[in-house]
Amino acid sequence: MAEVSLTAAFSTIPGDDAEAIKRLLTEIVEQLAREDGGFSRAKLVFTESNERCGLTAELDGIKREGVPLAIELDQLEDAQTAAGARAQLKEAIRLYFRKVQGK
Repeated sequence: MAEVSLTAAFSTIPGDDAEAIKRLLTEIVEQLAREDGGFSRAKLVFTESNERCGLTAELDGIKREGVPLAIELDQLEDAQTAAGARAQLKEAIRLYFRKVQGK
């Protein structure tokens, strides 16, 4: 299993909701590591400010993408309960990870 390190900063999301978002992101990244096998270590930084969210990643020490992945707060909330929304978020993160790795 991949080693996933997530640092998160929230400004408007309450604690319980913030923890749920952190769990969701960690689970998705772990799934991608198992499915794609493209990395064994992921260092993630997630920020939320005024309901604007961004995710940056370093995979196995590689960070070729300097622009964070913009994620809508609604998408994160929907992905916690709806399989379709979760699949869309997972695919967006998968494509972002490919950019990070320079693929």
